[in-house]
Amino acid sequence: MSGNGTVRLIGKAAALAAILLAGTSEAAAQRADPTAAALNRCLNAAANASTAGQTGCEASALRSYDQRMNVAYTALLRSLPAGAAQQLRRSQRAWLAFRDTERSAIGGIYATRQGTMYVPMQAGAVSSLTRDRALQLETYRRVMTIGP
Repeated sequence: MSGNGTVRLIGKAAALAAILLAGTSEAAAQRADPTAAALNRCLNAAANASTAGQTGCEASALRSYDQRMNVAYTALLRSLPAGAAQQLRRSQRAWLAFRDTERSAIGGIYATRQGTMYVPMQAGAVSSLTRDRALQLETYRRVMTIGP
């Protein structure tokens, strides 16, 4: 490989590493994640100190992450070759089934607890499922922007 080719390859590898490592710290992830930042502002607002307020913050974050997940998924489907798109469809369907089963498990676990503090904790556990998938699909989208 020529010197120029090696430099391009190293540049692409560095870009990929930067994308994959961007979320390694929670603070970095929050800076890069507007939904997480909005959630933190919402949770820390005095007006949302109640159980209902905290749960409402988590519900808003869940809607935002769900929208982001759907946008990333749709964009990925459009950018992938047919075979890879089909694999992504199968993966997303399996993830949706997992999410629904996991929500039931989370509900069962928190149903064993008493106290209002567990209500927003359960909402947070549920929203984190979609957050993780949204961030994962967004990472795949960024990977697809790295040259061929």
